[in-house]
Amino acid sequence: MSAIGKELASFTVMGRAVPAVRMTQRSKFTLRAQRYLRYKSHIGWTARQHFRGSPTKEPVAVETKIYLKGGNQGDVDNYFKSVADSLNKIVYKDDRQIKMIKASKIECNSKEDERVEVRVYEIEEQIA
Repeated sequence: MSAIGKELASFTVMGRAVPAVRMTQRSKFTLRAQRYLRYKSHIGWTARQHFRGSPTKEPVAVETKIYLKGGNQGDVDNYFKSVADSLNKIVYKDDRQIKMIKASKIECNSKEDERVEVRVYEIEEQIA
């Protein structure tokens, strides 16, 4: 059991979420990969607007709510990975510090409502 501590960051990224894609040296030039890299950059930029400190070295919990309207939807874990990778060196040193996740994919009413809500917390204690 873990005790969630101080909230480090809380922000919303407007627009349709982009799931993580597997990339090799060659495939990073494909349209899907380029779209994903732009999205990661957008999440990072948004996170910097809401997090002014140095990246924590402590274990963290990350919560994401992914709001999507129809269409071809990816796997919830790939959407989470987009967010987790984007916060490296911004909110935490490395996504290996993530010890607890909560990721939800939620149907929304319109394209204008599509977004990702993100919360990151430090974990105060780890109890086995």
